[in-house]
Amino acid sequence: MLDTIYAIKFVHMIAIAVMFGAWLTIALFMLLARRSRNTSVVAVTALFAVRAEFILMLPAVALTPLAGYPLAVAIGANLDEYWIELSEAIYAAVVVVWLAGLVIERRIRKVSQDAAINGKPLPDSYRRLFLIWCSFTLAGLAGMITIMVLMIRQPHWG
Repeated sequence: MLDTIYAIKFVHMIAIAVMFGAWLTIALFMLLARRSRNTSVVAVTALFAVRAEFILMLPAVALTPLAGYPLAVAIGANLDEYWIELSEAIYAAVVVVWLAGLVIERRIRKVSQDAAINGKPLPDSYRRLFLIWCSFTLAGLAGMITIMVLMIRQPHWG
């Protein structure tokens, strides 16, 4: 049984690490592209960022709860424990924030590609979209950190 618990825990932790790491890396590259002030760099980076969201983030977002629930059952945790319910609520919010950010990221890709193809600077709409995207990304990363703290501490409140 212990080998099964370790296997499920490994899958769960890898999914969380991929989700957090991919999100953080995408954010870093998007920020560096923006700071370059080069329309083509922003366009190519946004293209790769959206692809990475589907290649890395989407499977990790799906796999995290698929491994988390069996892990909770395997270690004997009750699914109605406070830390699990709070983690579920935060995770649901993180997924909504990620999806909203992905929609914005796709708009950033479109706006930056149009500007690059037409040899024009990035429009004001890009700057607004980027700020909104940054807000969603920071909120999502903060939510992921909170979930990891809850998983490690597993607090039992009233």
